[in-house]
Amino acid sequence: MRGLKHLLIAPPLLFFFAISLVPLVFTIVLSLSGYSIGGSFSWVGIENYVRLASDPLFTKSYVNTLLYVLIGVLVQYWLALGIALLVNQVVSGSRPLRLLFLLPFVMPPLIVGFVWQTMFDSRYGPLSALLRWLHIGPIFWLNGAKLAFTSILIVDTWQWTPFMFLILFAGLRTLPREPFEAARVDGASDWRIFWDHTFPMLLPASMAAILLRAIEAFKLFDVVFYVTGGGPGGATSTVTLQGYFTALRSGNLGYGAAMSIVLLVTVMALAMVALVWLKRLAGRRTRRMERELQAFSLEFQGKTAP
Repeated sequence: MRGLKHLLIAPPLLFFFAISLVPLVFTIVLSLSGYSIGGSFSWVGIENYVRLASDPLFTKSYVNTLLYVLIGVLVQYWLALGIALLVNQVVSGSRPLRLLFLLPFVMPPLIVGFVWQTMFDSRYGPLSALLRWLHIGPIFWLNGAKLAFTSILIVDTWQWTPFMFLILFAGLRTLPREPFEAARVDGASDWRIFWDHTFPMLLPASMAAILLRAIEAFKLFDVVFYVTGGGPGGATSTVTLQGYFTALRSGNLGYGAAMSIVLLVTVMALAMVALVWLKRLAGRRTRRMERELQAFSLEFQGKTAP
């Protein structure tokens, strides 16, 4: 029977290895070569990685990717948390609101890019028309480096805030009501209830939302490709976009594979740090709850003692 069990799980395991480990090993081998489309395979070792360290286009794309992750995920988290708290307070009509908030998340990336490229158009876009109506003048969103970078953040926030809202709202719906009722009986304000109860109890869902969103943000490609194409002057380029241009547009597969491996190592390192921090935070929270329960038990025993 034990052999039959192993035999039954063998096909999905083989399928997993085929679609994950085999491409990963192939990419690692490719990153250590100088292979180009139409050329011959040549072993170059770590030369591609050494070249990345002095490549200004890759450095700019790498820094942009880190900024997209850092700024975008933080803004999306707090925005999603605020929306989740507001929707959670709605007694009736919350289902249509939830569906409305999820619409940007389910839209195809091509549609998102086309819509926002039209929105940012300085001549015919609705934003420019609104600014002209307010006598402010057109803003060239996609021409300047800082404005183009901000535009990508706006689009990314609009598209992915619903994802974090969905996780945080689900976490809010699972929180027990007793601590909040006890805090209100004690006269705690809404702000104190949020910081003392809601936010700490929501930390597991928060960390899951931040970690999943950060991993996805490292792969930012479609919005940048459709809206700005990485311009102007690489101001909005990301590692995935630069890898695409290098490997599939220029044909330098070895150098493009090295970019993807650097991005993979970065994501894995940050994910491991986040998981270790979450584990320590969960342990600290557990010890705090044990101390509070012990203090409450001693206080209850003191009150009931004859």
